[in-house]
Amino acid sequence: MASKTRAQPQSLGSVVARLLHKDSSLGYILLSPGFIFLTVMMAYPFVYAVYLSFTDKQIGAPAHFTGLENYAKLLGTSLFAKTVLNSLVYTTFALLLKFLGGLGLAVLLNRPFIGQRIVKALLLLPWIMPTVFSTMIWSWIFHPTFSIVNEVLVNKTGLLTEPIPFLRDESWAMASLIFVNVWRGVPFFGITFLAAIQSVSLEIIEASKIDGASAWVSFWRITFPMILPVVTVVMLISTIGTLGDFDLPFLLTHGGPNDATTLFALTAYTLSLSSGMIGLGAAVTMTMFPLLVLLVIASLISVRRQQRN
Repeated sequence: MASKTRAQPQSLGSVVARLLHKDSSLGYILLSPGFIFLTVMMAYPFVYAVYLSFTDKQIGAPAHFTGLENYAKLLGTSLFAKTVLNSLVYTTFALLLKFLGGLGLAVLLNRPFIGQRIVKALLLLPWIMPTVFSTMIWSWIFHPTFSIVNEVLVNKTGLLTEPIPFLRDESWAMASLIFVNVWRGVPFFGITFLAAIQSVSLEIIEASKIDGASAWVSFWRITFPMILPVVTVVMLISTIGTLGDFDLPFLLTHGGPNDATTLFALTAYTLSLSSGMIGLGAAVTMTMFPLLVLLVIASLISVRRQQRN
């Protein structure tokens, strides 16, 4: 009678080794640390913020479910209406100017000149400089009393008779905010667009020149369509960052004057931490979510179509 052999129990090390050597499981294992990190650091706060937006949570008090009451309150306030308008104006003009400035900068840097590498490195300084530090400098430049710009234009050159109210006038405050955002964002746009332009095949460009196409026509008919997927992704990333911008308006204008520069994140901060209405502040942040989802979906569809074409 043949003896029956029992299957030897597998050790933990052998099981792990087998999983690491399988292509079907190795990818999931390598992605799991990043996925867990994103789940803990991003998914949980987001889900909790969604929950708070449907409650009357206040600092030091328990939360009670109120349904859509917070959103109804927001729609009935002039502050939220002004926040939406300010955010759309701020994001639209900042994105347009960063796109135009970044594209022009990329075209200029694509031409060889002496000291090109040094110029590229220096152009990145506004983008890599800490926001708090650069904003403090701009707040001094735009200071109502000690503005260096007004000092030069009024007292030194006499080009103006009265100082410019950079941070005291509603229109000038928004323009100043947009200008600083563009100053910070153009280098990122320019360097990214430059990398995309330099990836375009030179043979196609030379062939278009042989066919009689001018540099202007060659850029807009050949180069720009080929870098359009990169442009779309950069615009999407910048839209998300600009629409949810908090540091710049908080440090430069504090949302003033008369709430002329208050944006989504700043309004949420004011309602949540300054006024103690955490549920209402969370509802403000959630109003941005549907718009951002639509932007992401539209951008992904556009990129896929461009890649297929």
